[in-house]
Amino acid sequence: MSQIYSEFPESHRLPLIGITGNYEDLTCKLGQGYYQSVVAAGGIPIVIPPVVDKDILVGTLERIDALILSGGSDINPLFAGEEPLRGLHGINQKRDLPELMIAQLAYNRQIPILGICRGIQTLAVALGGRIWQDINEKTTMKHSQDADRSEQTHSVGIEKDSLLYGIYGQEQLLVNSFHHQAVRDAGPKFRVVGKSPDHIIEAMESSEFKPIIGVQWHPECLEEGLPLFQWLVEEAKNLSACA
Repeated sequence: MSQIYSEFPESHRLPLIGITGNYEDLTCKLGQGYYQSVVAAGGIPIVIPPVVDKDILVGTLERIDALILSGGSDINPLFAGEEPLRGLHGINQKRDLPELMIAQLAYNRQIPILGICRGIQTLAVALGGRIWQDINEKTTMKHSQDADRSEQTHSVGIEKDSLLYGIYGQEQLLVNSFHHQAVRDAGPKFRVVGKSPDHIIEAMESSEFKPIIGVQWHPECLEEGLPLFQWLVEEAKNLSACA
């Protein structure tokens, strides 16, 4: 404790990484993998609660250096101009609107973004893309594993001219999988850079050279997922240096 107090004036500024919190049972929640991965990558994690208030969202974005859109339940298809299909699971009205808003605002403000699972779908819906409400009738693979969250259960092919390839240096990644929805159309602001063997979109990034990556898997649960968080923290440092 005394060491902390003695070194406090010489502490270095670490980038502040905002992470959208899940909402359940009147509680804002966040899986430990998210904040542990940010810390391991050299950032400071803070949880962003689902608040529908423009001034609060803008004020939050003025203070953070990067944004993580975390995983969770299905997005209400009405936000995408669609009616609910039979395969739709539970939706979370507390999260949808504030996350769609903060995704749009962060995109416009050039803030680095990492979308994870639901987060990649949030990016698509917020910025002109579309999602499959339920992929189970369209796939030949199991995309919602029963294995432990830290276990890799299928492969993803990566485009060689992508940010993801630059991060990992591999044309194929082994990932975990916990979803029944997926991006159907990335929209004009993103390009697809990763697909599963049964052609489900597993990764996309900005088509306008912005520091934005969305992945369908959960890197925060994998040892091999840390490079994504290191990439985000480095981009956050670049943003902070330009501020």
